[in-house]
Order: sequence, then structure tokens, then C-alpha cells
Amino acid sequence: MAEFKLGRIRFVWKDNWTSSTVYYKDDVIRNGGNTYVCINGHTSSSDFPTDALTYWNKTSDGQEWKSDWNVNTYYKENDVVKYGGNL
Repeated sequence: MAEFKLGRIRFVWKDNWTSSTVYYKDDVIRNGGNTYVCINGHTSSSDFPTDALTYWNKTSDGQEWKSDWNVNTYYKENDVVKYGGNL
């Protein structure tokens, strides 16, 4: 008789993408304001844009509020910051 892992039959929310994490097919993560679904199991590298080319499909666009712009902060695509009177 076949065995089924019920947690793998549907998408599994993993919250924010983090480096050095094992991800399985159908895991769903957030990076910036966007959500992605894992298409190939892997251990994440230290660079999401590199991993995204091979392991992730974007499922939705979004935005993430980051507060006031700061020269020393790394921002991701679709991050929203305030700079003077502009967003």
C-alpha cells in the first residue's frame, strides 16, 4: 500500500525566505512583498535572486513598507520607502 505525506499534497507556508534553509517542492515563501512557490527542493543559498532563477516561481506581486529610506539598508524589489515627501 502506498504511503502519503499529507503535508506535501498541498502548499506549505514557510513565511519569509531565509538562507541555509531546506525547502521542498510546493513550499511557499515571501521575499519582499512578493510570494513564491518552490518548484525544486533545495537548500537555499545566501542570495535569493540566484535561487529564484532555478527554484522558485513568483505567484503574486506585492509591496512591503520599509519606513524612511536609509543609505545603509538593502532593499528588495517592490519595497516601499519614504524619501522626503515621496514614496
